[in-house]
Amino acid sequence: MDFQTRLSNLNKNQLSAVQELSQNLLIIAGPGTGKTELLSMRTANILKQTDVLPSNILCLTFTDSASVNMRQRLQQIIGESAYKVAIHTFHSFGVEIINQNREYFFRGSEFNPADELTQYQIIHQIFESLDYSHPLSSKNDNEFVYLKSVLGSISEFKKSGLTVDELRLVIQSNQQIIDHVNPEVTKLFANNITKSTIPQFASLTEKLSTLNQTDLPIGVSSYAKSLIISMAHASQEAIETGKTNSITAWKNTWCKKDRRKETVLIDSLNTEKLLATIDLYDKYIQAMSEAKLYDYDDMILNVIDAVNKYQDLRANLQEQFQYIMVDEFQDTNLAQLRLLFSIVDKQSTNVMAVGDDDQAIYSFQGADIGNIQRFREFFDDPQIIVLTDNYRSTDQIIDIAQSVITQGTDRLENTIPDLSKKLTPWFSHPETKVEVSEYPTPDNEKIGLVQEISRLINQGTSPEQIVVLARRHYELIELLPYFNDAQIRVNYEKRDNALDHEVVILLEKLTKIIIALRDNDQVAANVLLPELISHPAFGFQPLDIWKLSLGAYRNRQLWLENMISNSSFQGLANWLIKLASQPADSPLESQIIELLGSTHAKTTDEAEYTSPLYSYFFSTDKLATNPSAYLNTLEAFRTIRDKLREHFVTESPDLTDFISFIDLYRQMNASLTVVRGLADHQKGLVNLMSAHGAKGLEFDHVFIIGANDKSWGEKAHGKSRLIRYPVNLSLQPSGDSYDERLRLFFVAMTRARKTLDISFSSSTNSQKSNLVASFLSSQPIQQKQVINSTDDAVHALEIDWRARLSQPVTADLKELLAPTLENYKLSVTHLNNFVDVSSGGPQNFLLNNLLQFPQGLSPSASYGTAVHHALQQAHNLTKVDGKLPEILTILDIFTDRLTSQRLTEDDFQQLNTRGRQALQAYFNAKSDSFTQSQITELDFSGQGVVFGEAKLTGKLDLVDINKSEKTLFVTDYKTGKSSRKWSGETSYEKIKLHKYRQQLMFYQLLVEKSRDYSNYQFTGARLQFVEPEQGTGDILGLEDSFSREELDDFRKLIEVIYQKIITLDLPDTSNYSPDIKGIKQFEEDLLQT
Repeated sequence: MDFQTRLSNLNKNQLSAVQELSQNLLIIAGPGTGKTELLSMRTANILKQTDVLPSNILCLTFTDSASVNMRQRLQQIIGESAYKVAIHTFHSFGVEIINQNREYFFRGSEFNPADELTQYQIIHQIFESLDYSHPLSSKNDNEFVYLKSVLGSISEFKKSGLTVDELRLVIQSNQQIIDHVNPEVTKLFANNITKSTIPQFASLTEKLSTLNQTDLPIGVSSYAKSLIISMAHASQEAIETGKTNSITAWKNTWCKKDRRKETVLIDSLNTEKLLATIDLYDKYIQAMSEAKLYDYDDMILNVIDAVNKYQDLRANLQEQFQYIMVDEFQDTNLAQLRLLFSIVDKQSTNVMAVGDDDQAIYSFQGADIGNIQRFREFFDDPQIIVLTDNYRSTDQIIDIAQSVITQGTDRLENTIPDLSKKLTPWFSHPETKVEVSEYPTPDNEKIGLVQEISRLINQGTSPEQIVVLARRHYELIELLPYFNDAQIRVNYEKRDNALDHEVVILLEKLTKIIIALRDNDQVAANVLLPELISHPAFGFQPLDIWKLSLGAYRNRQLWLENMISNSSFQGLANWLIKLASQPADSPLESQIIELLGSTHAKTTDEAEYTSPLYSYFFSTDKLATNPSAYLNTLEAFRTIRDKLREHFVTESPDLTDFISFIDLYRQMNASLTVVRGLADHQKGLVNLMSAHGAKGLEFDHVFIIGANDKSWGEKAHGKSRLIRYPVNLSLQPSGDSYDERLRLFFVAMTRARKTLDISFSSSTNSQKSNLVASFLSSQPIQQKQVINSTDDAVHALEIDWRARLSQPVTADLKELLAPTLENYKLSVTHLNNFVDVSSGGPQNFLLNNLLQFPQGLSPSASYGTAVHHALQQAHNLTKVDGKLPEILTILDIFTDRLTSQRLTEDDFQQLNTRGRQALQAYFNAKSDSFTQSQITELDFSGQGVVFGEAKLTGKLDLVDINKSEKTLFVTDYKTGKSSRKWSGETSYEKIKLHKYRQQLMFYQLLVEKSRDYSNYQFTGARLQFVEPEQGTGDILGLEDSFSREELDDFRKLIEVIYQKIITLDLPDTSNYSPDIKGIKQFEEDLLQT
């Protein structure tokens, strides 16, 4: 459908938003009102009606999937130009700003990310230093009562975007108002509330109406104003009705008794703890800075700080992004809002925000529906356009959904005069229905749900058009055995704790045994060995284990002693003793590989015992016969590896650190979560999702389970907070407020196109009574009461007993990898691994790139990482300071990075000497090549590079940019043996240089198709060897340029390989020779497919 046809299909309000390009707009878009089409069409219209380039348009979305959906829709309208529009989440936008402007951020590269364990350790140290009289120092069972609450507040403070000084300013300014009001409140409520209180309350409201707060930070409203408005509403209602109910309600909300039993404003009781929390936040920031650490929430704050600090950075961003559109604006948090405001030039930037207060459900991530009001204030009352034509749902669904949401109080319709959001449905279906089903018990509800879904599928409904929504994740987990029993496959975001996975528990036991043997703690080893050898991975027969146990008991011997003298167990016993005798500080990753028995582990004796864990969990047969189990195990193992790397950033951990790491996680009662992502509407699978996760999606048939009052309605209660914020500092998650539960249920209901089935159980499994959610109790919805049956009760019991023993309905590898392949981007490393038949080709690519089987970094790879980092920092320092840093500074940067690379002491000493000598020689020869116009580590992941369907990504070591002449030259640094010509001499060198040359061609294609650099001329590429040539000491480099014909052929190869990957069509390459000839032949054959 072309642009004009789509334009003619827009309704009046959509068309107004698309065509209005001069005013700032606030679009209130209800569910199913076509906001994605609006955003895409407005982007297309901007390009048609103005002179701006696609790269001058910034679209900010809330989720990665929303970014993908918007780009796909835009591609349908404007073609490949859609990939040149900057479409980002707020987080990826912040990353992009840092990537493109490293001179303002580069010193942050000296800092390392802090994982949750490190954050916990730092705040724990701060708590340990507190005086016993500190308001937050109390303990219970030797644990600090407020520690986790303070950590939560720190994250919430960061999401607010407010500095420590700004936070203190807000609290202190509030306290001035509180100090003025408290005596009046105490006096007013000294006695019981009676009708005589009504005029007194009205008088106090009038008296306080002149109170005001000024100079509050951007985005923070006035406490005084909120207080007075709330009093005015209560006073007006009391005067109109002649009753005191509203005043009592106001008192219960705003006031509380203090220690003297006097009524005061509740916020006055929280001030001391809140200011103490802010002080700890200040100490935490200082401790993190001293340790050269940062956390996830710091990224947005760092960008805000840089944009406000460097006026040229702000000016460049304002010049680049002339049109900004923000989707799901109601879900932005204060920090994201401040970032948006900081890059806006009110005189020249056009901003459109699209949101709906009725769908604001992400306050637990710091979002605040007040941001819609803040947008109006910042842009001086922008034009408001309301989208009310719903194209998704039938009239029955819309009517019921609206009757639910209008029961809320915190809505724009209640604050903006004459604003109407009443939805008009434009979709109809003859078999539409909205039904509430009441079941006797939760088990009956699950059985009834699965039976109804089975009926739909049997009638021809596509399973992917069915979704089951729940408020909490555990409700979905409890459904899995019921779907499994009915042989119905599901699309479900699987969440597991890696620490509970079989492979991790076995590695933990093995490690503890080795440490016990090394420390001569025979008792500990004796306890763990029977558990270890009983696992089927070791292949011992139960009778042999029993005989071993009996022998140890009769002879009063240790298990290990008995194992050494038993031929069946001797190999394992000797292997454990060998591992225990290795140096205690051996690098952890190499130790883990040996414990796993990975095919990458090296042994000097082919007959030597090797751990059976790799072949048990990760064999080729396991992948072929049960890919789901294979991936579950792999993801758990990979999660442990990744989290260890995140925690031990600057240290080289050993086996003892591994156990300490696991113990600390368990001490924190924290989970190492493994998440298997959802695929979008995967064919043949019923969707199970949380109501939050369904935001932005739609399905023909929606089932909402567990719709009882204790979960959704007025009887639902959230966790009490130890640290509370004032009303004008709404930082805490409010997901348990009644209004937010209404909004979440409204979102769940409006995912439905044709049918909406809501269910609840009238009693819990423990026979406690349940009621339907209060907001549904008075609705004109078709009710269905399901009677319990003995057969259903027995069936539910059988399913429950079998649940732990049963396996889920099997899925093939392509289905399991669908979430990974949906948005896959091809890098040159992946491409080269795919074609390298000398190292396994596509099968090696599958294992190491697509499945990402964890591997330890080799010493040479660690060395290369440290050299690249030193060079990057040298370029960054040159860019900022205008001159190359002292050589000793660069060498120390190299050594510091090498120190963190988990090397043995011998490897470190050897590589440190080699690297310092190499860098010294390189800078002696090439110091004049460092200029201020160079950009390092230029990341193209967000540059929208596509060839046909192939999406590409890559990171360039060094780019020389001439902005005036619009030219660009790429340099790629290489460590290792240098070469004088591209042809190479040995077989290994021929393959290596072939890959290097393809790497440079890949980079040229990246540049030519990128959003920000496609208008630059690519003048060439260089392979720059860092280490001097052996014998001559020369610093060598290889340059090349590529013909258009060669680039076109390579582009075709990229497209073919990309298609092979996303369809999991992995050719068998066993018949190709494992050399450069075989690689080139394979590439030629791919081009012929």
